[in-house]
Amino acid sequence: MLTKEPGRKYNALEQCRAVLLVWSERKSKKEVCRELKVSGSLLSYWQEKAMEGLIAALTPREGREVAEKGPALSVSVKRLLEKKAGEQEGQQRAQARMAGMARRVAPSSPPAVTTEG
Repeated sequence: MLTKEPGRKYNALEQCRAVLLVWSERKSKKEVCRELKVSGSLLSYWQEKAMEGLIAALTPREGREVAEKGPALSVSVKRLLEKKAGEQEGQQRAQARMAGMARRVAPSSPPAVTTEG
């Protein structure tokens, strides 16, 4: 596996390999972190970025047919995918609420100006 030198940064391919080792359940998260000498939070960050990339790449564009079934995923990948999908739905709901609030709050005419005499 890869060894971390002081100040070493892992390129995208190395990060992908680390994430896939965990997702394919070939190695535990702890083992990968120990071998690469990286923190668990950094590996989690790599997993989040990888999942975002997968979702972006697999999100259908207009005019494309969506496949009914995809390949079987490991439990950890399914959990990450469900988590990310839930986050995106939550963001969409929050944006819709904010848009609705903005429409309700926006004044239809400017407020009247009063002067005290």
